[in-house]
Amino acid sequence: MKAVIETQVCTKCGLEKPLSEYHFRPDQQKHRRDCKDCVRSRSKRYYRANSEKVNAISKARYHANPEKKRALVKTYREANPEKVREINKRSRQKNAGTSRAINAKRRAAKLNATPAWADLKKIAQIYKDCPPGYHIDHYFPLQSPIMCGLHTELNLQYLPAKENIRKKNNVTLDQQLNG
Repeated sequence: MKAVIETQVCTKCGLEKPLSEYHFRPDQQKHRRDCKDCVRSRSKRYYRANSEKVNAISKARYHANPEKKRALVKTYREANPEKVREINKRSRQKNAGTSRAINAKRRAAKLNATPAWADLKKIAQIYKDCPPGYHIDHYFPLQSPIMCGLHTELNLQYLPAKENIRKKNNVTLDQQLNG
């Protein structure tokens, strides 16, 4: 009976480590000879020395198959919502000026799209009564190349957060025809 090897000596750093510290090669049905830490540090050195080349290749791959990239990003976001939230938060902090400009533009558009006859109390109540996990959505978007809606109680609806994010600023054909 064969004994199961549970550790291995890295060919790069010479340290003995458990097999969980080595990448498994399914094509060869064995673990790599160099540990994950050595692979990672070698990859980082290569990237620093060849960042322009690596970025060009990455960009070319993305443009060749953007659907695949979108699917990978979607899968990652669904699997790591907390991580994504933290990344977005750091990005907003890092680019605070841009973030404030986007929010200011949105507020201005909302103000410009609010007619004098809009019932502001009803609008406030709609926002106040929004159920958890839902967003307040404008049925007809406030900013769109096709049409622009008004910020009134008649143009607001509750949408599940995922659906609202997926919808973005798009106007459906039904909205265009039955406007």
